[in-house]
Amino acid sequence: MFRELLRVAPRSAPEVEFAYQSYEPHASSAALLARLDEAHSDTTCVIAVNAHIEVSWDLSEGLFAWCLARGTPAYVYAHDYWPHHKDNVHALTTRLGAQLLASTPFIEEALLRDGFRSQVIAVGVPLPDVWPAARAPEVPKVVASAGRLVPRKRLPDIVRAFAESGLDDHTRLYLRLLPSQVFGTASDIDLFREIESEVERAQLTNVVLDRQPGEPPDYLAYSAYVCSSSYEGFSMTVIESAFHGCPPLMSDISPHQRTALALFGERAGDFLFPVGDHRALADLMRDEITSGRRKEHLDAHLAEIRATITSRWSLARTARALARLTCEVNR
Repeated sequence: MFRELLRVAPRSAPEVEFAYQSYEPHASSAALLARLDEAHSDTTCVIAVNAHIEVSWDLSEGLFAWCLARGTPAYVYAHDYWPHHKDNVHALTTRLGAQLLASTPFIEEALLRDGFRSQVIAVGVPLPDVWPAARAPEVPKVVASAGRLVPRKRLPDIVRAFAESGLDDHTRLYLRLLPSQVFGTASDIDLFREIESEVERAQLTNVVLDRQPGEPPDYLAYSAYVCSSSYEGFSMTVIESAFHGCPPLMSDISPHQRTALALFGERAGDFLFPVGDHRALADLMRDEITSGRRKEHLDAHLAEIRATITSRWSLARTARALARLTCEVNR
């Protein structure tokens, strides 16, 4: 996302110069601050994405202390927020002067329930400059999902659902499994083994478990894309999937419900299934692969769906909003 934001920012918000500083999760706070002093000493506004999350918390504290010492306006851009983040948010806002940005109204509401006020700057998804041309999905058909190896993604449920769907070898399941970046290698290995055991238990021979980093998902090759999360702050992949004309099958959490309603209107329920109900997901998979009726709906309304995504969830819009914020606080 950050690479794409930096790509679109110069033409979307030329009045502000955007710069990005990454860091290694296990780097020292001193190393990060030295890099900031070296490369970003002239920064007039800092926006840190998900700096309230537990991973690399010492870096977050160091970053906001750096901003406070220089009188630099600093924001936490919350893409995710859950009650267990409350203490961290309280520390950043009261002790270190951070202000809050929410990536969606859903996140704004979650922050407000815990007493935190925030400003919504809608997050976007990476979109191509030119709408992709239609392409027939692969044969055999592919049900796909991509996600980090974290429990909330409920990736074993997808395997269970695929096994229960009764789909034959003319359909494959493709799971792209990425490091958690939070729980550590041992936890990632344990969850991967759980997924493998589900494949072996069901004696599935048409499942691909891909752990290699690579290009973004090829939605045009898929007949359905699954996001089975028990919670998300904002789910980019289901929006990207719909943009490319691939039906997203989504757990019925609040962000997915809102996305489905915005994109599919009265048909929203056709794309949702109860969280953790792998049998309901199996029914959804089987119905879509055998009937293709959600794909037909997307094809018939693709221009309208893409227009909605471009207007509501483009990174160009995000860049313009961040630029306005930066200009306002530096007046």
